[in-house]
Amino acid sequence: MMPSLRKMCRRLLFGFAALLGCALFTACDDDGTALGLEWQHPSDLTLPPGFAETDDVPMYTKRWQMPPGFAGFPERWNARVREYVQENLEESRSTCEAAMVQYLASAPGSARQQRARIRFQNTWQNLMNLSRRAEQGDYLVFRRENELPEDLEWHDGQDQPELGSPRAQKGGTLRLALQRSFPSTFRVFGPNSNNAFRRYLYDDIDIPLIRLHPGTGKLIPGTADRWAVSKDGRTVYFHIDEAARFSDGSRLTTRDFITSLYVRTSPYSLEPFYNDYYMGNFSRIEVYGNQYLAVTLAAARPYAPFYASLPPSCTAFYAEFGPDYPTRYLWRVAPTTGGYTVNPYNVIMGRQVSLIRVPNWWAANRKYTRYSCNVDHIVYQFVSENTKVRELFRLGQLDVFNAREADIWYEGLEMDPVHRGLIQRVHFSNIWPRNCFGFHLNCAKPPFNEKMMRRGFHHALNVQQVLDTVFRGDYTRLGSYFSGFGQYTDESIKALPYSPEKARECFARAGYTAVGPDGILCKPDGTRLQVVISSRIDPLYTNCMNILREEAANCGLDLRIEQVDDTVHYSRVRNKQYQAAIFSWGFSPPLPDPSPFFDSAYAFSADGDPLPGTSNITATNSPSLDRAILACKAATTEAEAVAAHHQAQQLIASTLAWVPGWTTSYWRFAQWRWLCWPDEPECRFCPPRYYDPLDSHLYWIDEKMKEETLRHRHSDKTFPARDVEIPLPATETDLAS
Repeated sequence: MMPSLRKMCRRLLFGFAALLGCALFTACDDDGTALGLEWQHPSDLTLPPGFAETDDVPMYTKRWQMPPGFAGFPERWNARVREYVQENLEESRSTCEAAMVQYLASAPGSARQQRARIRFQNTWQNLMNLSRRAEQGDYLVFRRENELPEDLEWHDGQDQPELGSPRAQKGGTLRLALQRSFPSTFRVFGPNSNNAFRRYLYDDIDIPLIRLHPGTGKLIPGTADRWAVSKDGRTVYFHIDEAARFSDGSRLTTRDFITSLYVRTSPYSLEPFYNDYYMGNFSRIEVYGNQYLAVTLAAARPYAPFYASLPPSCTAFYAEFGPDYPTRYLWRVAPTTGGYTVNPYNVIMGRQVSLIRVPNWWAANRKYTRYSCNVDHIVYQFVSENTKVRELFRLGQLDVFNAREADIWYEGLEMDPVHRGLIQRVHFSNIWPRNCFGFHLNCAKPPFNEKMMRRGFHHALNVQQVLDTVFRGDYTRLGSYFSGFGQYTDESIKALPYSPEKARECFARAGYTAVGPDGILCKPDGTRLQVVISSRIDPLYTNCMNILREEAANCGLDLRIEQVDDTVHYSRVRNKQYQAAIFSWGFSPPLPDPSPFFDSAYAFSADGDPLPGTSNITATNSPSLDRAILACKAATTEAEAVAAHHQAQQLIASTLAWVPGWTTSYWRFAQWRWLCWPDEPECRFCPPRYYDPLDSHLYWIDEKMKEETLRHRHSDKTFPARDVEIPLPATETDLAS
């Protein structure tokens, strides 16, 4: 009996081990569900109460169920803000006093006295704003709806042109390819969340409180169906559309904006940006019941409703928010207010992300959104090789093919389906703010901690040769760091020209006075003039660098390129672990915001070390630029804002921390003929204020045309060849020029 029993136990043990091994193998599969994408947050009822019955707040807040740890947050946050305001008040007073002393001690009319006066004026304005905030009282305030001011003038933004086309058809799948690495997280905030794929998941999908009409630039409703601005221009009142919902079906209320403040500023999120965002930009958030939200800006500014539009966070989604947030929520997709969300059952980790149209989307019948988000699914495939993307497109396995590069546009689309009219080429002119694409220089480390080296580097890069050779003259050179913002861009700023003579002169003044046997400059101690440029893996960058390296050698500079994975490159740049980097930030209208990228507060820590994880990737530390940035924030009129932003852009250019790269005034792509676009009097193809027209989600798929095209793809049948040329509307062309 005993041997038989032992044998039976052994068999059971082996069987259990086999089952366990199978389960582990399944859990390591590369589909999205294996990593928890299918996680569903619990009901609101599982959340703890946000307020106690004894708290001195209106009754409606006592019904709020909030994420763990929220209890007492309003008091803690108000205390933090009071401390922040007091510290900045003292610092501003000290700065004002020092500036006044310097002004009085300087020779009348001297440059030193002038700098002191400008410093005092800029700091004085900040001091006034802070004093007003200190007198205002608590930052976070809960009121009753009947306490709303009675003299508000409400706007609903319903007077702007319709977007899209009533001919749009619902249904179908759009298949796209992205030539970048798979994102390292799907979190909406926290470590590495600001990656290149974030805009496809959230930024281009989520509907904010209000939006800018992409055709006219005027304010239109979002999740708020009306808004009002106080007489002093600082406080914006929003009424949240009672139909607004998150993609999980949760109702959007003022509670979700307070949740957002709580989770985004929590130390658990490891996201330093949002503490500065809330404290620096807003002086008060007032809640008037579940539907009214009032946001007071730190100072009045143009487009106040747009800049007062706070982000919400679905409260129930953060039911497990805590110290392990970065890992627990690594692959959980936050609910959005837009028309798409991730389909967890069609995600292949490392290869593919699929979005699905939100069923019963709350904005499906609203003006400005009813003709958008037409396809049922959007599938993004991550493919590194451009030749593979082109072949997948030619075979009809992709619906759209990015063709911005000249060689792709002119030769790469020389294929049979194009000649037979099965594929169309599209040239779309736009006026979207340009990315600051170029060569960012790390001013915190050698060799670019010396300004003369930075100047020499500017003169040593023959970017014009790249434009003429690689891009065949179709691209243009950037000037200002913030280009494409209309009147807010200083068009007088131009890139320094390529000049071997000037480059060598600068390098000599930086100590590179000897010439090596290979023609590269050296210091007397033998140190070679060598710079490593970091970039993400991209064959186009390799082609450009081959030209730049050859031209730089004529200046005595040895250029090297180091290409790494997208995520690695982004991490190195954010942590200032590079010499020079091919990099860009994406910008949005209506105004540029130089603060995150050039404010010295984001350059170095208190002990003088380069501050990692900030957007001031060049470690720029300029007091005069800091004052100009403050003036940008303090501008209350359009004229003041234009002048302030021009000054800031001039000072950014004077730091020489960025070598302007190249840009286009268009987007080019190829599409199979079944992809359709609006052709209405007020919306032809796509409004011009989109960088990539696919971001508009105004397209649709004609299933009958697709069936017809596929049926005749392998026959001799042809369709009329068509190149789609979409110029700027006449008024926009005049504006752009």
